[in-house]
Amino acid sequence: MRHLGVMAGVLLLAACAAGRVYPNEVNSTATIAEAERLVADAQQAGADSLASAEITAARQALQAARDLEQRGERGRAQVEALRAQAEARYARAVAERSVAQRAQTRAREALAALPPGGAR
Repeated sequence: MRHLGVMAGVLLLAACAAGRVYPNEVNSTATIAEAERLVADAQQAGADSLASAEITAARQALQAARDLEQRGERGRAQVEALRAQAEARYARAVAERSVAQRAQTRAREALAALPPGGAR
């Protein structure tokens, strides 16, 4: 019975110690293309000025994905491309939120400028 506990501990340790394995059989090209599209969408939403740190992170992940794919490390390229997609989506959301907050501020200012009792 004691050996069973030791064996379970060894198996658990071995399972946790295994390094990440990235299969190179995946086709990362489509994922990279989608990341490129999402980065462009974020730029169109104003991320360059409204979410510069976020769009920079997306671009860095995208470049890493391209570099990895070029070296034949398609599995790792896939992971970086997925990260670039997530970063680009976040950059776009941050930019859109900033635009919405500005619109809200303008609307509140316009409302505050109305005379008491509203416009007549």
